[in-house]
Amino acid sequence: MKRRVFLASGLGAVAAGAVTEGMQAPDAPAGPVSPADDAARVGVHPRDTRLYVKPVLTNVIHSEAWQGPCRPTAVAPAQERAQAEKWFQDWCQQLKANGLGRTEDVRLLEPVHVTFSEDWVIKPDQVAKLAPDSAETDVFFIISAGNARGAYEIGNMFSKPIVLDGLNCRNISIAGYTLAKGNEVFVAGEDLDLTKLLSLLRARKVFRQTRILYPTDGVPPFSPDTVWDFDDLQKRLGVTVVTVDYRELTAEMDRLLADRDQGQLAEQAAAELVSKADHLFLDKSFVWRSMMFDRCLRNLMARYGCNAFTIDCFEFCPSLLPQKWLVVPCLQHALFGNEGIASSCEADLGILLALRLLMSVSNKSCHQGNADALPGGTFRINHSAPSMKMNGLDQPDVPFQLGRFVEQGWGTKVVVDFMNNTEKTVTVARVDPTATKLLVLKGTLVGASGWGEDLLSCSVEAVIQPPPDQAHEFLRRRMVYGNHLQWVYGDYTRELKILGEMLGLTVEVFA
Repeated sequence: MKRRVFLASGLGAVAAGAVTEGMQAPDAPAGPVSPADDAARVGVHPRDTRLYVKPVLTNVIHSEAWQGPCRPTAVAPAQERAQAEKWFQDWCQQLKANGLGRTEDVRLLEPVHVTFSEDWVIKPDQVAKLAPDSAETDVFFIISAGNARGAYEIGNMFSKPIVLDGLNCRNISIAGYTLAKGNEVFVAGEDLDLTKLLSLLRARKVFRQTRILYPTDGVPPFSPDTVWDFDDLQKRLGVTVVTVDYRELTAEMDRLLADRDQGQLAEQAAAELVSKADHLFLDKSFVWRSMMFDRCLRNLMARYGCNAFTIDCFEFCPSLLPQKWLVVPCLQHALFGNEGIASSCEADLGILLALRLLMSVSNKSCHQGNADALPGGTFRINHSAPSMKMNGLDQPDVPFQLGRFVEQGWGTKVVVDFMNNTEKTVTVARVDPTATKLLVLKGTLVGASGWGEDLLSCSVEAVIQPPPDQAHEFLRRRMVYGNHLQWVYGDYTRELKILGEMLGLTVEVFA
């Protein structure tokens, strides 16, 4: 299969940032694992994933001090080797001092100096330098001196992407050859510097590690425009869906409800959440119920190594388990979103995949829901599934209230006043049912509802204005992509386009 490239213009500088030891996360977590007693534990957590980058400097050491059309000046081989080694040591010091990108995104492996002679062949002793940590290497970051072919060969030997910095003649030669051979190469530049490029590659790694817990007894989803081919999803994109039946879900919830210690932990968590809320429209005991359900889901996620979640309300509701436990999934979507864990309504994997992409490029939580056209060229997104970290996972919570979902008074949900925020530019996204296309829109938040009202059901609404004269076309394109949409504060259309193409998706942008 042909792989993709992003070529950015100009010469990007090595980004500042301290070099730290990142937490290694396996690309494909095995499951199930042992049941977890700690309800905060899930599978490979997105925040723990780092891109493992192997820095490589290549150099030519000539056999003699001859001159010619490829060598207008020359020194003795010993001097040439000494100069190359000094360059490598200086580069290592620079990497140690400045790093490559954000420490949250990148872990640097030991730099390697690969040399060859004027036959341009990388000998086995040089290849051996790259072998010890090749299994954990995600990408090779290569400074290519001497010739262009060596960079391609290093990536090809180990079947790994190569990253280059700067749109210069040699890097372009490397990229052209690498692409023609069907391998992956990424070139940073002024408009997409090395820090951002590595961050997006890390986001791709996070996406490919997505492992979704989906409680179901096999009932077809109420929203048929979800992604349905789980085998293809895993094969092409690395995303795994783990289904557990309602019997196992019930057994875990009943076990927790009978455990006094677990109940006390859930009570503490509920009290903390209530203390932060601007207002409550339900009794605190129902918040406790939801926190017990939260612990149930986290235990199942840990048991099966999952780091994402979905459930179909229209299968869950008729099971009468929500009525028995006095819970709905809305609060869980909010709490997972606060941690950067993808969690979607109605077993809709199209918005879950879009959510994973949006959170990775923005480092913010999102809001999801049904999308309906409104008069005047706007549309609304309406579900009771916002999160509190919509200004950033590392930022304070946005103000929130806790509401009830059903007339009987239970079913904890989070309510946010989206207009009570400085940022009004938003990015909207969805992945289509074949998981081959990504729809992206840059819009403006122009309205919101649900705040300060004791409303039932899905009643937390954002109203979005698309770019001029694009509203109707965008809403019609949803016939290809499906109903539910995710949105986040800020403009991330460009990052989503690049990341989507890195994953082999066709990206359609309205901006």
